[in-house]
Amino acid sequence: MDARFDASWWHKFYGIDFDETYVRSEPHHRAILEAKMRRVLYERFGSVGLGDKSSEPVPVISTHMVPLCYLVGEVLGCRAFFAAGSTPCIIPNRLSPAQLEALEPPDVLNTPVMQKLAADMDARERGYGSVIGDLNPQGVLNNAMCVGDAELFVLFLQNPPAACRLLRVVTDTMIQIVRFIRQRTGTSPEAVTNIVEQINPALFVTSNCSTTMISPRTYREFLLEFDQALADALPPFGIHHCGLDLARLASEYRKVRGLEFLEVGWGSDVVAVRRLFPDTHRNVRATRTCAMQRGFYLRDQKPINRSFRETANEDFRGSLK
Repeated sequence: MDARFDASWWHKFYGIDFDETYVRSEPHHRAILEAKMRRVLYERFGSVGLGDKSSEPVPVISTHMVPLCYLVGEVLGCRAFFAAGSTPCIIPNRLSPAQLEALEPPDVLNTPVMQKLAADMDARERGYGSVIGDLNPQGVLNNAMCVGDAELFVLFLQNPPAACRLLRVVTDTMIQIVRFIRQRTGTSPEAVTNIVEQINPALFVTSNCSTTMISPRTYREFLLEFDQALADALPPFGIHHCGLDLARLASEYRKVRGLEFLEVGWGSDVVAVRRLFPDTHRNVRATRTCAMQRGFYLRDQKPINRSFRETANEDFRGSLK
């Protein structure tokens, strides 16, 4: 079990922000801030295994405390929006159909944001002798929406070749970024879900947050090919699906060869998922929004614990049927 606190929590209680100052700052600043955050978690929640009592700087390329999902979008030419108490948001490029049809892959490693990342890694290795961590690469549909905005869904219906071109550019870009980070730090998905540190730090986990917006047929016709490309290029492979409807897409996810990890959004039918993925490591992903949808709040620890137990028991019973 692991826990992650929202950017608004860090802002409200500790005045820590993950804004443009944090992202563009000198690497040593982030190393010191990471140590402070880990110490905070240890002092408040160390009894349940969170945090680290050490105050030594941590040479991370970016924090895993919150998901900072700006890197792939900026490599693809989008701009990021930063605000105090929030995580970075990518502003969609809103390319026209003609621009999307003519879209070419970027020269990934020579883009300004990747050159800055490489320089930051070099600085950490010089200063600390090592560099650790990764940045959230999101998922194919998430990133494609950053480039094409809602026009992407129109392309699915009216211009499938253009849609596939965009998805292919995004996928190739993601693969290059993740390979680069893996080669330097040894990890790639911990910024997506911290739990992989306890399961298999070598896992690459793609974020399929937005697949809750599409039908199984659309996933099969457009996204399956590219999730498979990620699985082939970046093994061992996992899928994060934070929506409460994973069971709706489970039969399609099952077609992804090499799927070793599946993060199941709280509220999904865990029994149905267990039946389809008996040998895949499954992790239930709960969020504050999920808890509130069930009428729970952070102060109501007992009902939250009870819901977790019920979900675990449902999954166990499903394994017996």
